[in-house]
Amino acid sequence: MEQKHVSEGLKEKKLAEGALKTSFFGNWKPDNDSAAHHYEKAGQFFKLGKSYEESRSCYIEAAKYYNAARVLFSAGKCHEAAGVCSKELGRFEEAHNHIERAGDYYTQNGTASTAITCYSKGAEGLALKLPEKAAELYLRAGDLERDNDHAREAIKCFQGAKKIFARNKMYKECINAVQLSRELYEQMEQYEHIKKCNMCLVILHLARGDSVAAKQSISGDVSLVADQLIDAVENGDDETIRKLSSHGDIVYLDTEIAKIVKFLTQDGAANVPSSQRSKPSTTSSTTSDIFKSSSKKPGLNSQKNELFARPNKQNRDELFARSKPAGDSNRQELFSRPAVSQPVPHPPVSSDSNPFGEETSNPIEDSSVAADENSNSNPFAEEGNDNPFGEDDLEDLC
Repeated sequence: MEQKHVSEGLKEKKLAEGALKTSFFGNWKPDNDSAAHHYEKAGQFFKLGKSYEESRSCYIEAAKYYNAARVLFSAGKCHEAAGVCSKELGRFEEAHNHIERAGDYYTQNGTASTAITCYSKGAEGLALKLPEKAAELYLRAGDLERDNDHAREAIKCFQGAKKIFARNKMYKECINAVQLSRELYEQMEQYEHIKKCNMCLVILHLARGDSVAAKQSISGDVSLVADQLIDAVENGDDETIRKLSSHGDIVYLDTEIAKIVKFLTQDGAANVPSSQRSKPSTTSSTTSDIFKSSSKKPGLNSQKNELFARPNKQNRDELFARSKPAGDSNRQELFSRPAVSQPVPHPPVSSDSNPFGEETSNPIEDSSVAADENSNSNPFAEEGNDNPFGEDDLEDLC
């Protein structure tokens, strides 16, 4: 599949080169629009084929011809894509340069929001390798947001730069970022955040070993903890500094700045550990370890470990049934049996309970017997006196 994308990229690259050729009977001028379009498609195909060097060169050519045609937005897109390719190749300086040029093209085109997004994404990608350059990109994005009267979004960008500066012990630049945030908070009249910014300035000045500038920062609205912290640092009172580091006015600051307090000395912050983003550990606690630490019944613990170690569903079901109490298993066994229809028991009938006993005659039974006897007698029979028309009567009638 990658080879297929590379071959498609080569075709597009040839088309771009053909669009730039001139002849007496063909194009008298190079077609910059077509060349830029084909170079951009070639860069996309090379990128899909993971041929990042060819992709980067094609994107740069496309940006050049887009710029010649004054299609600035597309030129910015090509430089942004070239920056991604440079990052994949491990050339972070080149990636930073491409991101800066892409942001400049977006700004010239009048699409500041796209430039801000480009700067923010580039800063996130370069924060670990080039922290100073990444913080500069955040500051650029913040300036654009502030120029467009987006104070809250600008503060977010300035805070991103502040965290990077504090994480890499660049306290002077971090102070500038905090001051930019404080100016915007003053415009918005967010006094609680202004108080936090002043506290951050006190800590950062103490981290640089400048207690005079820290005292000047107290002129604004700041917590009473700031005075105690400055006195403790000047007197070298490590016990007071350690207690103040757990105070609420300091704990609720940004983590990168709050942790500096524990390492403050008269000469500034010493031996502050770098807070680089730690990679996730490959070894994670398994479910059996969780059961080991949380289970109180050792008998069920081994069964649960065996339960989650076996991948077979039938084995797991058996272990579930084995680990349940006896009452639950009996109940499960009861409901798992097929239903068997049993005859409904009737109460025994005693001889004394029959209302039609031997002493009393049953009228229904007597009537049925009489009906049987009458059904057997022939009314026209020759024998018997039951014939109403006898022989004597017949003779009289004749």
